[in-house]
Amino acid sequence: MEFSEKDYYDAAMRQINGDSLCLSTYQYLKKNEEWAGRYEDFLKGRKSLPLLYDPFFKKIFNPVERRDRLSELVSCLLGQKVTVLEVFPNEDSQFLGVMIIMDMVVLMADGSIANIEIQKISYDFQAERISCYSADLVLRQYKMITGKNEKGKLESSMNGSSKPSYKDMRKVHTIILFEDSNKSLISQVDKALYFHVGKTQFNTGIKIELLQDFVLVSLDTFKKYRYSDIREGRIKITDYDYDSSQYNDELVSEKMKQDRLKYLSLFVAETPQEIERLIEIFPDLESVRRDINEYLERPGEVLSMFSEALRILDRNTAELMVDRMKDEMEALQVQNDELTGEIDELKEQKDELSWKNNELSWKNNELLGKNNELSVKNNELQAEVEKLKKLLAEQNK
Repeated sequence: MEFSEKDYYDAAMRQINGDSLCLSTYQYLKKNEEWAGRYEDFLKGRKSLPLLYDPFFKKIFNPVERRDRLSELVSCLLGQKVTVLEVFPNEDSQFLGVMIIMDMVVLMADGSIANIEIQKISYDFQAERISCYSADLVLRQYKMITGKNEKGKLESSMNGSSKPSYKDMRKVHTIILFEDSNKSLISQVDKALYFHVGKTQFNTGIKIELLQDFVLVSLDTFKKYRYSDIREGRIKITDYDYDSSQYNDELVSEKMKQDRLKYLSLFVAETPQEIERLIEIFPDLESVRRDINEYLERPGEVLSMFSEALRILDRNTAELMVDRMKDEMEALQVQNDELTGEIDELKEQKDELSWKNNELSWKNNELLGKNNELSVKNNELQAEVEKLKKLLAEQNK
């Protein structure tokens, strides 16, 4: 028996109203009209699941049930064939006393680690965040080979030696998908470039391959400049999709390049109709659609996923507000320091003027004293003159 969108929606509402926990979750979701509407639109067949939100991403790319799909995604993003062995527990890590919260950290068969991060909002201090993510991965790798982390010791990479060494360290990959890119992710070469690969290079050309590399994907740029072409079936790989200078072409298959277009298109698709069109171009997305459609029959679980996504969004928004408040406070502190400097300078000028005024006052008093002395002497001379005049007058009689 086939169900219509209205049937799914009506069944979901009956389940929610008949379950106090579901009803409480739904009431929380309804505090945000946009999210409540998105949930209802999914049940009504108007919207697909928002795969870029953590709960949905981890369901569709479940490392246990969909390990091959997750491996395929990581492979096409890194430009090399990898096999995901396990996903580390989603626990907060601490780097230099700062809590680092990562979306998905995976261990691959070659011992390398990748962090797959999805950023829905444009954070401040982007470079600092990315650097901390990568540094944390290096520390995880080090703890693994030294046995300081009970999870995932790389015994195979130890070459049978009980003593670990730096040569046991493997690559760490920081992969970040940006839904809302800030200006730092707009290429000065070409604003339509959306796939940014970062590796450390030295100005002298020496070949030292460091452990850390970066893949930053501007999904909004991809959607603006490339997605419409793909929906029209124009999927020939271009320089925008693949920069051969950044890869070993022997390790990158044509399927990997197509997979990159496939998954990025999936991430920006919003409606079932868009996904339907993508399946015509990339037939193996049919399995993704089946997974998505299964949740139509599990509205309570989807409701919890929407609620969790909203909670994460609220937390991230709060973090962004804190970052911006810190930025504003630092700017105000700079202004305050500048004003304090100006005030101190004015006080110095005032003190200098006061000192000069005192000096002038002292000199004035000194001159007044001398003037008084001269006045006394002048009076004495006047008296002597008067005496002489009288004496002269008496002599002339």
